[in-house]
Amino acid sequence: MTEKDMETIKDLLSKAVTKAYAAGKRAAKAPYRQTERRLRAYPVLKRNVRRYKADIEDIKREDFGKSQSLVLFRRNSGQPPKKDLEEIREEKILEVRVKLERDEKEIREIETALEYVEGWPYYEVIEMIYFRGLGQLEVEARLHCDRSTVYRNRKILVSRISEALYGADAL
Repeated sequence: MTEKDMETIKDLLSKAVTKAYAAGKRAAKAPYRQTERRLRAYPVLKRNVRRYKADIEDIKREDFGKSQSLVLFRRNSGQPPKKDLEEIREEKILEVRVKLERDEKEIREIETALEYVEGWPYYEVIEMIYFRGLGQLEVEARLHCDRSTVYRNRKILVSRISEALYGADAL
């Protein structure tokens, strides 16, 4: 191998190591970012659960534009028979229940992770920023502290919540 070949190999290795290092740093931040997304979604999920429960009750009462007193008989045209009102209701209710159960499961996971940091100092930072949507300045004013205190404690709390949600992947 020539000197030029050696330099080319060193250059390629250096670039590969730099890329791998950057990818590793990005991957390490992924659970933290995902935790923030889940925390921001928490209030929406709670509203969804209430809405899904109301939707199920509405579906139980809905007539889907059909009258039970009117029955039409048709010859089988090669298509499966039409569903009756109760089958349509049950399908629609099942669709909503799948969403309801998915959102309830996510809420339980978030609440379990939140229990881990609930008594910590500055816990209200999580509630203010992620659940109430307050900005940094509003949080600083309400807690009577400076920006670095809010930032530092928010980072610590979200990291701990992330560990509860993702385990070793969050380290």
